[in-house]
Amino acid sequence: MSIIDGETVIEQGYVVIREGQFQEVRAGDYETNSNTRTHVISGKGKMMIPGLVNTHTHSPMTLLRGWSDDLELERWLSEKIWPAEAQMTEQMSEVGTNLALVEMIRSGTTMFSDMYHLNREGTAKAVEETGMKALLTRGMITMFDSASVASEKLHKAVDYAKRCNASSTRRLKGGLFPHAVYTNRFTFLEDVREAATKEQLPIQLHMSETKKEVADHLRTYGMRPAEHLLTGGILSEGDLLVHAVHVDEDEITLMNDKNVNVSHNPLSNLKLGSGIAPIPHMHRQGVGISLGTDSAASNNTLDIFAEMRQAAMLHKGNLQSAEVISSQEALRMATVNGAKALGFLDSGLIQAGYAADFIMIDTRSAHLQPLTIDPATIVYAAGKCDVSDVYVNGRPLMTNKELLTIDEERVLYDANRARKQLVESSN
Repeated sequence: MSIIDGETVIEQGYVVIREGQFQEVRAGDYETNSNTRTHVISGKGKMMIPGLVNTHTHSPMTLLRGWSDDLELERWLSEKIWPAEAQMTEQMSEVGTNLALVEMIRSGTTMFSDMYHLNREGTAKAVEETGMKALLTRGMITMFDSASVASEKLHKAVDYAKRCNASSTRRLKGGLFPHAVYTNRFTFLEDVREAATKEQLPIQLHMSETKKEVADHLRTYGMRPAEHLLTGGILSEGDLLVHAVHVDEDEITLMNDKNVNVSHNPLSNLKLGSGIAPIPHMHRQGVGISLGTDSAASNNTLDIFAEMRQAAMLHKGNLQSAEVISSQEALRMATVNGAKALGFLDSGLIQAGYAADFIMIDTRSAHLQPLTIDPATIVYAAGKCDVSDVYVNGRPLMTNKELLTIDEERVLYDANRARKQLVESSN
């Protein structure tokens, strides 16, 4: 089999996995030793790449796929999504999460970051049961809350994050996610920063997604959102800004100086008409860029292959330069950059000592032939339909396109039933 990650290409090679980690990654053919107990899996006709990482989604909202399309963000949220979410139950949230997990595993995602407000315990349990890795957060919208209610929301979010970090499997991490600067007072964001520092938790939030958001923030505070958050001490090293579509040169410099990361969600930003983030400029400045899908309600899939391809091609056309965002860099955004942004520093590369989080791509399809072994094949030609096997910590979650850790048939049945119930309650 061939092996490709964001740093290395091996046209013909093998890996040895022990105790959930890559012990050896070598070129050539593996020679079995009759004196050792080794389970050998053939990778003939396949490419091995790191598991894909989705650094921003809202998994319960998979139940809202197709609920509302072709609207700009403000109308989409206020007229369609928030009213629907008001009717969602804890059980519906669980069903939506399970549907998201099926979709992500099938499309080669092994790790993701997830924010929502309903049934977060159920989400953590589902991730543990399926064998995936995740950074989970409890979303906070407090703009119209009293100080005591806002404080209670923060307390619950911190408690949830700490329990995720205490997971015995070490496949869960926790963080704090105040929804956005326009849905929380700045004084509350200061409280979030204080709690994050005390408990050593990362902060994530939506930021500068639309021009209106930036204009409103300028009018209210006299500063642009990223400038305000970064000079105001809200964000620090390792925190994650989601979207960052409308940021200027000074803000990008601040982002790099503070070592914050960005989750680039190109398809959601395009579909909602929000704009195109200046990713090539961020990349040149040294800002860490990863990829996210946002929710299936705004995308409408959780397909990191599609985001990876879009991230590589969109900016070439926008800047009329084929040399910006190479296929190798797009692959890094979808793998090792994402793992680093979520705090899983031992994942995202196929190298000795790294966690054995990887997927296999079946190359025996017309759209991948004649086969070229390089990142461009992964980014520009391969897709989720080519994923045959998915492993996390060396444990198979899918082999030969058969899901092993979740009942797909049951999940699809539950999802359609829950969607029908949501439609009825919304009417």
